[in-house]
Amino acid sequence: MKPLILLLTLTAGLLFGCKGEEKSSSKAVNTIQNEGKLLVYTSNYPLNFFAERIGGVKIDLRYPMKSAAKPATWTPDANTVAEMQGADLILLNGATYENWLMTVSLPDSLLVDTSMGYATRLLPSGETFTHSHGEEGDHSHEGVAWATWMDLSLAIQQAERVKNAFIQRRPQERDFFETNFKALADTLSVLDSEFKDATKMDPRPTPVYSHPVYTYFQKAYGLTGPSLDWEPESPLTQDMLHEIDHLKKEKGINTIVWERPPLEASIDQLAEKGIQSVVIQLLENTPDAGDFIGHMRENLKALHALSSDSATH
Repeated sequence: MKPLILLLTLTAGLLFGCKGEEKSSSKAVNTIQNEGKLLVYTSNYPLNFFAERIGGVKIDLRYPMKSAAKPATWTPDANTVAEMQGADLILLNGATYENWLMTVSLPDSLLVDTSMGYATRLLPSGETFTHSHGEEGDHSHEGVAWATWMDLSLAIQQAERVKNAFIQRRPQERDFFETNFKALADTLSVLDSEFKDATKMDPRPTPVYSHPVYTYFQKAYGLTGPSLDWEPESPLTQDMLHEIDHLKKEKGINTIVWERPPLEASIDQLAEKGIQSVVIQLLENTPDAGDFIGHMRENLKALHALSSDSATH
């Protein structure tokens, strides 16, 4: 009997020890998951920049749309979707920017719509979409403009949503995230004020925009105008030049705003008609050099140059 009792005692001890090790191991894994870097995905360059500035060394940042010519029309493949499902956070621009969300399945718990804080300030894009609701028939809805970050006051709110999402996942790093956010927000706030000052020029230019993507920029900084659908890399046709003549006569336009530098020949042709060209970068894509703040400062310099040109005409 004694050998049997001893065997049972040893077996029970081993089982208890294994369970204890399992609990200890599980606790260690949870601790590592809680204290390790946040795996964060972003859907456009501005958000990626904000996340990098706020998260710093505390996050593992992924931007799968980086090589896409137009991140707003990018669609992930199956492997990318699978990788995104393992994220801690997926930061979204919102304002209907991520059309690819309609074609993939991702847990709602991972998604952070950074436009939610200013939903009442979203602007229409001017486009109308028609779709059907079964027996109810077709319904038309006006699209929402998505380049929200071009209003720097909204960009600050986006960055704040990023910061809050990080703190929610890693509350022990609150001070780190708060400090980084404040530095970023202060810089963006100064830039916002400088943009407002730069667009108080007199005489104020009357612009036309090469694409209908400047809605928030126009409203924030008071440079409203009609929009075209021109690519800066494409030569101007006679129809396009006729359109400019019409806009100059009917709207008094004297400036065209481009997303990227246009052809020199286009600049010269427009200048002959008394139309000055200015580049205000949209910054949807990752720049080849520099960062979001640096390129926004370039946009600011372009506005100052525009002011000087307006004063001499």
